[in-house]
Amino acid sequence: MSQFLLEIITPERIAYSEQVDAVNVPTVSGHIGVLPHHVPLFSELTEGELKIVSGKEEYYMAIGGGFIEVAPDKVTVLVSRALHADEINEKEILAARNAAEDALKTKPSGAALAEAEALLRRSVIAMKVLRRKHRMPPRL
Repeated sequence: MSQFLLEIITPERIAYSEQVDAVNVPTVSGHIGVLPHHVPLFSELTEGELKIVSGKEEYYMAIGGGFIEVAPDKVTVLVSRALHADEINEKEILAARNAAEDALKTKPSGAALAEAEALLRRSVIAMKVLRRKHRMPPRL
């Protein structure tokens, strides 16, 4: 089966760089799937779950917002953050979610509201990724 190179890059590191069969990403217009020989594409990504298909395995990552560039034999994902399931600490995520929910109970406004909503959204995404059956292979 044909594959392509998938690179997931954050400001701090290359989070993933392997040949894969498919990737599914959250764009501002909804989720899109990319297979080998996909038409060239450049799109804005939202934070959410990124799914990688390699052979019979599916792997998930929690990503921040960014961009995807699809070329004939390579897909580059540039995001603000990318976490493998094995990098997510469940206790920290639960504490962050609880802190966000407590902050939202105070009915904040402006920047405080946006910060609490973002923290809640990130913690929900991280918990979804953490609860997936399969884990990503070890980091580079």
